[in-house]
Amino acid sequence: MVASELKNDIQQATSFVEGSLPFRYLGVPIQAGRLTKLECNALVERMVNRIRSIGAKKLSYAGRVVLINSVLNTLYSYWAGMFIIPKGVIRRIEGICRNYLWDGSSDYHRVPLVAWDKVTLPKDEGGLVIKKAELYNIAAVAKLVDWVYNKADKLWIKRISQVYLKQQDWHTYTPAAGVAWSWKSICKVKEMMKSGYQNGHWAANLKGYSIREGYAWLTNKHPKKDWVQLVWNDWNLPKHALISWLVMNQGLNIKAKLFQFGCCPDNRCCILDAYTSSGRSAGARLKLHTHYLLWSACFYHIWNQRNNSRVNMILTRPASLAMQIREDAMRRIRSKIGRTVVNDERTWLQKWGIVV
Repeated sequence: MVASELKNDIQQATSFVEGSLPFRYLGVPIQAGRLTKLECNALVERMVNRIRSIGAKKLSYAGRVVLINSVLNTLYSYWAGMFIIPKGVIRRIEGICRNYLWDGSSDYHRVPLVAWDKVTLPKDEGGLVIKKAELYNIAAVAKLVDWVYNKADKLWIKRISQVYLKQQDWHTYTPAAGVAWSWKSICKVKEMMKSGYQNGHWAANLKGYSIREGYAWLTNKHPKKDWVQLVWNDWNLPKHALISWLVMNQGLNIKAKLFQFGCCPDNRCCILDAYTSSGRSAGARLKLHTHYLLWSACFYHIWNQRNNSRVNMILTRPASLAMQIREDAMRRIRSKIGRTVVNDERTWLQKWGIVV
């Protein structure tokens, strides 16, 4: 608090107008008390409005993943780095992303093709690298914790050092009962991340703390999948790779369902078995990537044909379907290798009906 005379002098010199809490600054609610769902409605509405745009609705699965990571998560991360977002809002945000991924809208009432816990895993562990909102929120707020550890040259760090810390050790500091909610949230995150610090320095990386490092530290590790290179290699078209990923995660588990009904002797994917026996034995880099590319294109076009026949009542002849797969492969191979194909490789590609 300042004296009224000094306040009047400041207002006259700066033309500032006295305000009151709560208010918004750069679209973010600023208030003394706990953040509620009501204050976060603006964030949720902005995410929903992005999804409702015409272009967003028409994107493929692969395009939706890009939009979630580059647009929706960017809107969320701006808020997540400032304060702990209520869990109800976190669930709503993850629900919006999940529904948009599977249905292209903010509402989806069917069972998702793949569980969200799998979707949020790293690619080499079988996921799509979409961040878990709650863990990302903790990792982002932990950046503020790290600034306190390192006594960053920031005005608010100097302020809390004078008001709250008062020469106390930050690593063992416990907030008093009457402190602000936002400061209590930072202290709570500090306790979650405490074991990651040694002598006041982030131990997981010699370069210091980063939100990416913090998020990786918070997530549980899972075994790496042996089919990662089949799906996520730079030769596969993104929309083909996404459908291949669904196959590997039993998102299109047609044979598995038939096995449950006793119509098949096993539930193994016959295409994956073929990949294991022929794709890895191809040898040369071009041959190996061509196998990856062809299998991925087969996954996509067979899935697309199934949808056309079921929804649009359009049935494509097998020869035409094979031609579409070859054309996709030819365009992709040409974009990757240009004119650097040797005669032996060119002859091998021609056996597959691929002319480069």
